[in-house]
Amino acid sequence: MLPIRDINRSRSFPLLTALIIGANIWFFVQNYDSGEGLAEALLTLGYIPSDPFSVEKAFTSMFMHGSWAHLLFNMWALWVFGDNVEDVLGKVAYGLLYLGSGLGALFTHILLYPLSEVPVVGASGAISGVMGAYLVLFPHAKIWTYIPPFFFTSLSARVFLVMWFVIQVAHGIVDKLTDWIVGVAGGIAFWAHIGGFAVGWLAALLLRPKDPYESGWTYLS
Repeated sequence: MLPIRDINRSRSFPLLTALIIGANIWFFVQNYDSGEGLAEALLTLGYIPSDPFSVEKAFTSMFMHGSWAHLLFNMWALWVFGDNVEDVLGKVAYGLLYLGSGLGALFTHILLYPLSEVPVVGASGAISGVMGAYLVLFPHAKIWTYIPPFFFTSLSARVFLVMWFVIQVAHGIVDKLTDWIVGVAGGIAFWAHIGGFAVGWLAALLLRPKDPYESGWTYLS
């Protein structure tokens, strides 16, 4: 289930969202190597739960990705959902929500996989937080959605995001059970997505405008 675009026009250019996307692309290009160099970069810049806590790696892991596909899918999702959230919350609150969601996602993964030696990389935890905020702020916005293999449809943000969240929880439960039984988790940090989404959802509840007539609040209808 992939978001193609939302039918929810922004009032202004989403400068911070564009800068975050640019920073992710720049960071990946600077450290990308199709051979063994990429694996080394992932170990150096990714966060390994079993290692001692590192503030530096907590942040570098949010900007490093495992492949071009990983990067592009994440950046597209951020572009779809980030502009409107930035519009309503403003750049400072939006930036704090993004970083806070990314850290919340990482800590959730560490809590559930404390002995893992697999590096965690990617902006998906932070972007999940943006999606959680979108659910609070724009539950009725329409999301043009691709459902593989060849089905396109328009869903409300509430339906799309709740379905997405349920899928993450289902995969997360299976992944954790596999980790307990077999001792090997999958390659996707589903619980990081869940944790990031929850942080963004809660942050949006706290940060959304209190005045229902404030500019941008009309997007909720």
